[in-house]
Amino acid sequence: MADSPRMRNLSRALAEGMGVTVYLGPNIVPDGPIAVMLADDANAGQVQTARQHAAPRQKVVLVTGSAKPTVAADLRLPRDIDAGSLGTVIEGLFAVRDYEMSQGAAFEPAMTVQNATFSVQTLAQARQLAGFLGTAMPRACEMAVGLYVMLANAIELGNLGFSVAEKAQGLSTGTWERKLAKRLSEPTYASRRAQVEFQRGERLISILIQDDGDGITTGPEGQGDTLRSDYRARSTQLLKALGFAELAWLGGGSTLAASIVLAPVSRPAMVRTPAGS
Repeated sequence: MADSPRMRNLSRALAEGMGVTVYLGPNIVPDGPIAVMLADDANAGQVQTARQHAAPRQKVVLVTGSAKPTVAADLRLPRDIDAGSLGTVIEGLFAVRDYEMSQGAAFEPAMTVQNATFSVQTLAQARQLAGFLGTAMPRACEMAVGLYVMLANAIELGNLGFSVAEKAQGLSTGTWERKLAKRLSEPTYASRRAQVEFQRGERLISILIQDDGDGITTGPEGQGDTLRSDYRARSTQLLKALGFAELAWLGGGSTLAASIVLAPVSRPAMVRTPAGS
């Protein structure tokens, strides 16, 4: 992508906070396989370079303002997405890759999740659940990443009470994992969990995620916390780009209701047998 403060922040967060090797610039000459390729419209031509150095289950992300992107991509994200949200999306993509390459993915053809309730406490559990439920939804990669974004918000900003700025600072300095582990061990937060209700009908998938904290707002519309209110708006835009049709923040932001519209199921025509035949 083009050089910008957003890209510098993101590359620092990936390298320091996630331990990811980052190749930057329009002329990528990698010395190893590329797991995730991130490109904007101006540099979409570099996607082919990444594919020539593809790691197993490589994922391509296009940050675009175009209604008709010029390259195929696993995810298409809004052009003005912030560095923090991009980082969370990439975490979700690694979760999807890990699940696709795990033994659990072998169950995909044999299982269909319709109605289930789950409880998660850590980001590791969120990654596993997002990968698993993605197989029960259309456009599995997009849906799994979106679900991971929701769960990460519920855990980090809801249950553990971190601010958006604290997460950004922790990622940029490589201290984020340590801060998460420390707060999870504190008595105030140790018992908090995110509850997930999943329902799949014939026409709609409904997902309800409830955390035990203050969510990502502090009032009915985020009053008194502009940063969290803005983050909620950006998260809504991102999740809709990932295919979630309807989103509603309930309970002051501690509960998120999301839905996915399913394609109509074609049914065989009924043939009536003439009477007396």
